[in-house]
Amino acid sequence: MSTSTRERPRKNPRGRSRISAADLLPLFSAAVRAVLTVLVPLVALCIAGWIFSVRSTSSLAAVARVGADLWVLAHGSTVSIVGGSVGVAPLGLTLVALWSARRAVRMWLRDQVESEREVPFWRGLGVFTAAYGVLTLAVAVISRSGVGAAEPVTALLGGALVGGLGALVALWRHRPEVTLPPVVRDAWRPALSAVAGLVGVGSLTVVAALLHGRADVLALHEALDPGVFGGALLTLAQVLLLPTLAVWGLSWTAGTGFAVGTGTSVAPGGTSLDVLPTIPVLGALPTPGVTPAIAWAAVALPVLVGALSWWLQTRRRPAQGTLLWRCAAALGTGLGAGIGVAVLAFLASGPVGQGRMSDLGPDALLTGAVVAGEVSAGALLAVLLGRAWTAWRGTKLVVTLPDAGDEPPRKLL
Repeated sequence: MSTSTRERPRKNPRGRSRISAADLLPLFSAAVRAVLTVLVPLVALCIAGWIFSVRSTSSLAAVARVGADLWVLAHGSTVSIVGGSVGVAPLGLTLVALWSARRAVRMWLRDQVESEREVPFWRGLGVFTAAYGVLTLAVAVISRSGVGAAEPVTALLGGALVGGLGALVALWRHRPEVTLPPVVRDAWRPALSAVAGLVGVGSLTVVAALLHGRADVLALHEALDPGVFGGALLTLAQVLLLPTLAVWGLSWTAGTGFAVGTGTSVAPGGTSLDVLPTIPVLGALPTPGVTPAIAWAAVALPVLVGALSWWLQTRRRPAQGTLLWRCAAALGTGLGAGIGVAVLAFLASGPVGQGRMSDLGPDALLTGAVVAGEVSAGALLAVLLGRAWTAWRGTKLVVTLPDAGDEPPRKLL
């Protein structure tokens, strides 16, 4: 019995059935799953800390809202509190949220592939991004109280950014062909590599600072006397802050430095601090005073990262065009890296309360601009050195041998 044309599923050129609106509906449940995977354990940890705390006078609902506010804060929103606001994102929690979004989209993607259905890159990315952003807005609105209230607009935009990035990573292998301008095509990969390398340099800076100041960190931890469970929660909270501190370390190596309170500065040129909050990890900050001049050597690291990023990426995918064109792509690499670092610095800076603690972290615009110049210098250096190396290897030494007929006649004995 033949099947009518109306009953047959339409196929795309690759042989998979075309996507329908019903196939996109699971992305809404995927967004809910991505949110709850991180939000529920975070709220549970806050409640557990409240239960084991003998000095807390807060209600259960207030503690649950604190967990929700922390989750929204990790998505780039600012949370207003009594007498001030909190705007420094715990980027470790942001990375967990990115992982959760990526995992949820990959589960949907696996079902699409197993069912031999088309993977709609743009529609899937848009649906999940919108759903995740709306859910972040809903959490921000529901958790509002007289003690803390997240800004709805920044919650929506931050949620869309985090959810969209997670979905983009999951769907990247199914992206359609997009024609980019040649300069952008040659610059975006080295720019991403440079941002990753700079974050790695910042992380190493934080590790070195923690090793150097471990005695002060332990002394502050013991002074708090948090107990076993409280100490575990305090340690976990500081681990989630380590990526934020890595961005602070990145700004230090860039030369711009960062603030830990109004009127303070931690930079290669010197450290100026005031009374700090009792957070053990802050014991790793440098001792106030003039830093040795050798510290300025750290500014060379972003330049080296820019050169290395350009060299590694062009080895895999050589840049096309003339020398001037490659120089333009190198400048584009620096610009892209500067924008990426500026976004990270924006998330890692802001107020943590009122008064003196209303200014923490690096200056996002200044740090992004300086990093753009340093990475551009490194990429340009790599371009010029590569050009010189190619010219040197391409030089041929021409040796002219005499023709056999030009040899003088030999005397016969």
